[in-house]
Amino acid sequence: MRILIIDDSEDFRALLRVYLKSEIKGAEIEEYQFDLLGRPPDNYDWSRYDVLLLDYKLGEHEDGLEWLKSFRKSPGFPPTIVLTAEGDEYIAVRAVKLGAAEYINKKDISPKRLAQLIHDALDYSEEPEQVKQAVLNDATQIIKNIHKVKNRLPDNDFNIGYKFVRLIGEGGMSKVYLAERTSDSMSVVLKIIDLSQIQDQKLIKRFIQEAELIAELNSPFVVKINEYGVTNNYGFIAMEFFSRGDLKQRMELKPPPAVAFTYMIHIGYGLQAIHNIGVVHRDLKPANIMFRGDDSLALADFGISKRIQGDSTMTTIGQVLGTPHYMSPEQGEGMSVDYRSDLYSAGILLYELLTGEKPYTAMTPAALIYQHVHANLPSLPPELQKYQFMIDRTLAKHPDDRYQTAAELIQDLEQAEKEFY
Repeated sequence: MRILIIDDSEDFRALLRVYLKSEIKGAEIEEYQFDLLGRPPDNYDWSRYDVLLLDYKLGEHEDGLEWLKSFRKSPGFPPTIVLTAEGDEYIAVRAVKLGAAEYINKKDISPKRLAQLIHDALDYSEEPEQVKQAVLNDATQIIKNIHKVKNRLPDNDFNIGYKFVRLIGEGGMSKVYLAERTSDSMSVVLKIIDLSQIQDQKLIKRFIQEAELIAELNSPFVVKINEYGVTNNYGFIAMEFFSRGDLKQRMELKPPPAVAFTYMIHIGYGLQAIHNIGVVHRDLKPANIMFRGDDSLALADFGISKRIQGDSTMTTIGQVLGTPHYMSPEQGEGMSVDYRSDLYSAGILLYELLTGEKPYTAMTPAALIYQHVHANLPSLPPELQKYQFMIDRTLAKHPDDRYQTAAELIQDLEQAEKEFY
């Protein structure tokens, strides 16, 4: 594999080289000497490279995205990962629109993250314009006759008002697009779910509920929902776009305790906001905690949340939903859960942020759930023992022995954070 690095910082190029050599065996890495060569000539042979790492800002006058725009149609131009020290939604969306395979803020780069981006870029192939247009038209037709959840039929000329930029993820029944609202060019994440594949009507209710419960909130610590709707066969949610990735990526960088406590305080405020409207998240984990361009975080993905006072048929005793590493004992056993289950998950996050390790590991989900229910409480290393009481209280086996509200947890977290400033 041949990788070309174009960046105006010699030190950063050297760092990328170290990261790539450590994670991608046999990689051939070449640095384009921008400071000596300037802009590549029009006949530059891009075909020699499998992947291009391209800086957003090159010196005082050159714009890496303009280079991408100019050279992307050149013969053999490789899949491109845009690097930037200026993390905001505008740059991320512009990079994707110009054909970048991936985008990442330099602060978020780690050896494993960079290697994953490289492998993802190798799988990226830009579709011909006519194919892209066919996909867009098909997607528009799918949701053109949307009606709102409250059964209000739209006018005949109703149009969802979004255009698709790129497919960024998909599951068995849903697809997630980076999209742009046509009225004001605002970038959003558009989640479309194929309801026709779902036999269990309760799952359709969950999809609608995901939109309803988040749309009710006005908290900076919870993802913002702009619009949602359903048809007989499809549903959609348009939500804010996060350009700086998730907490899972941040954990790879092993943040110091001061940063860990700051993250946890903001997570606590997000939990407090949803708990105040009667909602349990039920799947709090690093991949569901997202970062905006200004580095603020928000809780996301409420697909299996439930309203405490809502329809009792939504979640039955004996049904296990969630991610085993972050699942409370009562949730793992399929018992009813309340806000304190989310606080247990927050305790798992706190332990992992402080130590870089998960408190419980096992070969199978069942064995992992057994540890949540029966294993001894994990211990922090000696230098962090003064915060052990928070781990003991969040990860108590019985809900009555835990923090009873997010506000209680926030109070202790804020006190711990003050010790670092």
